[in-house]
Amino acid sequence: MSKFLKKFPNVKQSIGLASLTTFNIGGNAKYFLETNDVEELSNIIKFCSSNDIKFRVLGWGSNVLISDNGYDGLIIRLKNDSIEYSSGYFEVGAGLSLPKFLNFIINNGYVGCEFLAGIPGTIGGAIYGNAGSYGIDTSSIVESVKTISNNGIIEEFDKYGCNFSYRDSIFKTINAIIFSAKMKLEMGASEESKRLVQTRILERITKHPSEFANAGSYFKNIIMTEEIEEKLDQFLDISKFLESKKVPAGFLIESLGLKGFCVGDACVSEKHGNFLINKGNAKAREVIELAGIIKKQILEKYNIELEEEVQYIE
Repeated sequence: MSKFLKKFPNVKQSIGLASLTTFNIGGNAKYFLETNDVEELSNIIKFCSSNDIKFRVLGWGSNVLISDNGYDGLIIRLKNDSIEYSSGYFEVGAGLSLPKFLNFIINNGYVGCEFLAGIPGTIGGAIYGNAGSYGIDTSSIVESVKTISNNGIIEEFDKYGCNFSYRDSIFKTINAIIFSAKMKLEMGASEESKRLVQTRILERITKHPSEFANAGSYFKNIIMTEEIEEKLDQFLDISKFLESKKVPAGFLIESLGLKGFCVGDACVSEKHGNFLINKGNAKAREVIELAGIIKKQILEKYNIELEEEVQYIE
């Protein structure tokens, strides 16, 4: 048994990751840990950093594509799903699922996070990727984020220090783990919020390919600029996107007739062009090849580079 496993007996070895992701794709993790203990996590991260063992949080496994070869390091699943609140401020564990968080907020008479309706994942993942919908992002409700740095030190970032932008944050560039966050929400009409949440969940079920394993929206939408508008205006009617200032990646993919196009069991959804689905036994390499074909065709037709929203883990 390695020194790592002897020192941290809660760490498991060679755990399959495919079943822990919404894509149902991927190999094994060399090491695997589930924990809600901040001290244990701090000590493990410090050990990993000192011994060149890479580490990564998986969360619910949405918005990720794991290599067929798995992950040659430590995969962490946070179990800290606590939530405490006072006067509109909510202290939330990064392992709390978004559906549970949303239900708690609404059932206690608060509003402001209806945009999370139907989004799979955890609080930590939503902060990491600044998840959102309907023009509203997670950054709109975050006050501060507590992390554990690679030297095991607990650090706190205020909302400005998080460097939030569209589907991005500072946490994609630093080697640290989001452990918890403070959110700020207002009290409001909970019955109206419940109806709105139910409506949006039904919309997602109707429009998104929930019958197949997928990672969610695969590519980031295109931020509208004068240059983008000029590139697309000669080919497509984009007037309906001028107000939102974003061109949906799915709109561009569908404009090229790529719905249903497959590489092996990895396919572009028939329902939504920005969803790449696993029809049964897709491999990560097939998804990557499919994504590459899509990007190449969009670049050749519109001179626009699509950027992946889904994170590749290898």
